Amino acid sequence: MGATGSKLEKALGDQFPEGERYFGLENFGNTCYCNSVLQALYFCVPFREQLLDYYSNSKSIGDAEENLLTCLADLFTQISSQKKKTGVIAPKRFVQRLKKQNEIFRSYMHQDAHEFLNFLLNELVDILEKEAHAIKSDAESSSPSEKISNGPKTGQANGAQKEPLVTWVHKNFQGLLTNETRCLRCETVTARDETFLDLSLDIEQNSSITSCLKNFSSTETLNAEDKFFCDKCCSLQEAQKRMKIKKPPHILVIHLKRFKYIEQLGRYKKLLYRVVFPLELKLSNTMEDADSEYSLFAVVVHVGSGPNHGHYVSLVKSHNHWLFFDDENVEMIDESVVQTFFGSAQEYSSNTDHGYILFYESIGTGNKS
Repeated sequence: MGATGSKLEKALGDQFPEGERYFGLENFGNTCYCNSVLQALYFCVPFREQLLDYYSNSKSIGDAEENLLTCLADLFTQISSQKKKTGVIAPKRFVQRLKKQNEIFRSYMHQDAHEFLNFLLNELVDILEKEAHAIKSDAESSSPSEKISNGPKTGQANGAQKEPLVTWVHKNFQGLLTNETRCLRCETVTARDETFLDLSLDIEQNSSITSCLKNFSSTETLNAEDKFFCDKCCSLQEAQKRMKIKKPPHILVIHLKRFKYIEQLGRYKKLLYRVVFPLELKLSNTMEDADSEYSLFAVVVHVGSGPNHGHYVSLVKSHNHWLFFDDENVEMIDESVVQTFFGSAQEYSSNTDHGYILFYESIGTGNKS
């Protein structure tokens, strides 16, 4: 890796960003699904900075109990504090903790990168929420005046599930969807809000992210066996349903549903479809108000023709340069290379390298990458 590292340093030359580190991650036997996602998260600058802040604060408080959050923070700290600009790091402690935490990731089988990302973000949120509740209950138990009002407070706490704590993970990744259902008899609109940390989109051949998002928000008619129970009519009625993005997240993570269960085959098949993902994305058709603009900064790529085998790599934009991360190897690539990962226009193609998870950051919120 010394040669690869110096090659990258030579390629960047004077343009090597000050204070930045580009490190490959060692593979511990089919852990590329983990490595590719970790690289995308490391170059999600606001997330990285908040994680490092959290780690330095928790270290000053005292020895924190080891969990997935402390292991991730420790890994990111290790990378960011390296004396060398490039090299390889073994995320051994993090992978061990992951396997201990979730048996799905214990085998040496091919794992799903999206499943891992989903599990990781939810796990981080759970840890932060538990810590916040522990601090709150400590503060309440130490204050006698608070103790008296403890009774009604617990009643509120149960109801407060609807208004959960907003952690810094939420502030980065959480958006709000609204599910609108219009009764076709009385025209009453029922709206239900739900949060999301990533959007999973159905894909079609020769399509784009914009068209996939349009389909995601398209109107669906509920009739026959799917009729909607209207509270106003007090009966099952035909209705129209649509999903809209009510509040877009700061970091928009889009998962392309490339693995589809084929009934006739009785198994999952990888869809090699060509889906164009732009470097700059406008969320116009899904928003209730103004357009939201996003810039692509990372892509997790699935390499392989099937769902149960293959490899994961990631493309990352850092300080206006695009980099290619393949486990231990890191190299600089031209921006034009990104479009080679859109997919295949033909059903059968030798190209099996396809964009699978896309990371977009909202423009105009102080991103330096």
